[in-house]
Amino acid sequence: MLGHLNHEWLSGEQSPVRLALMRVFARWIEVPVLFLSYHACVGRLRFMSRWRLTRWLLLYPIAFPFGHYGDTGRPYPTDRLVEMVRGLEGRIAVGPCRCRIGHRSCRHPMDTDIVIRTGTDVWLQAFPKEYRVIEAEEAVRIIELCASLGMFHMVFLHCLIGSAMNEYVICNCCTDGCVPYILNRALGQDIYPVVKGDWRASADAGICVACGTCVEVCPFSARELTEGKPVVGECFGCGLCAARCPTGASRMWSWLT
Repeated sequence: MLGHLNHEWLSGEQSPVRLALMRVFARWIEVPVLFLSYHACVGRLRFMSRWRLTRWLLLYPIAFPFGHYGDTGRPYPTDRLVEMVRGLEGRIAVGPCRCRIGHRSCRHPMDTDIVIRTGTDVWLQAFPKEYRVIEAEEAVRIIELCASLGMFHMVFLHCLIGSAMNEYVICNCCTDGCVPYILNRALGQDIYPVVKGDWRASADAGICVACGTCVEVCPFSARELTEGKPVVGECFGCGLCAARCPTGASRMWSWLT
């Protein structure tokens, strides 16, 4: 049915169709899909991602449409995300991380789900007891706290149809609990894509001391040391390497400029 909808009607931030789909997603779909996806990849149902038949059922009816048309994230470096939050218009709210609600298998902070733009009203209406309105500076403090714990940030995009990328929530992610991240790593970019951010890492070999910090902290396995020299691979733009590099050899730059 979606293939026959007018793209202009569907793709706008205030599109009635998009908002209706977001309400259904928030209230009835998100947490069950996160629960199943987590346990199918790394939890007690992980046989589903290993056996041929159950893997096919996980990949194509669930993970592929979810990642390509429903919901996925775009990494942001901390400083760029803070800048974006301070420039946001409209209300911001915070509530418990939907991934951690789904699987209950992560010890990172729970109230880190920062809904923005059209996501704010939808999640406040769907979960009035779980989400509360906050000021931009409280959102910044949550982001910076999570960054200090070694977490990375993704801004999630809902309903990727009609070339639209509507940002509705800031997630503070970890490699052991973020289900979209786990799906991407377990199933691959072709099945469950993460949208590459607008920033890329670079490395100055002249001041790199080959400590391996960038390799250790990169959640996307995009860094390595070759003969003691830093090498940047397929960078998604989260900025953890630059934030943790002890010498400043790792830096972020925007490919848009």
